[in-house]
Amino acid sequence: MSRLNIYLLLILVFLLIFAQQDSALVDDSVNRTPAVPAVSPSLSPTPTPTIPQPRNFDIPKIDVSAPIVPVGVDETGKMQLPENINEVGWFEPGFKPGEKGSAVISGHLDSTTGEGAIFYHLHELEPGDSLYVTDELGAQYTFVVTRKEIYEYDKVPLEEVFGESSKKHLNLITCTGQWNFSQRNYSHRMIIYSELQSVSRLQLSPTM
Repeated sequence: MSRLNIYLLLILVFLLIFAQQDSALVDDSVNRTPAVPAVSPSLSPTPTPTIPQPRNFDIPKIDVSAPIVPVGVDETGKMQLPENINEVGWFEPGFKPGEKGSAVISGHLDSTTGEGAIFYHLHELEPGDSLYVTDELGAQYTFVVTRKEIYEYDKVPLEEVFGESSKKHLNLITCTGQWNFSQRNYSHRMIIYSELQSVSRLQLSPTM
């Protein structure tokens, strides 16, 4: 199996685990984060030092404004997700928003109490809508939605969503469809594809 295929397989595991934390119908006392292998640094994209860490994420159309939490795997090999349903997770082993490639931000659909989570209204986005990522130095990256797709949970085109690209993409992912009690999994995934339109840099005041 090639290194790319191994990387995509790990992402598939991530997608399956991500779904299991998104239902209002799951008993919150159950450990819903199965162990997965750690992501090897050799399988991750080469870091781009000129792109700072992303810190905040905004979608004005659906009133989303949230801190960005890097997600990966913890020391026990379990996949990490934001504990707060009002935060979003950036897949840190992948690309940064603003790099060439497909950066990915995920968000919960709902909570264990039935409360709508940060991406509850993600389905309302349409091509042409704007997404904003602000990095740790205050620069703002404006992405424009290019399309919205819904896939069966096990048929997400991983290479397209997470893989390399000559353009600078940001893809959003959340769960949708029907909840399967026996599998503890939503039936589908919603992907919002977007592309970088512009970057606004901070205007620093001159030193007095």
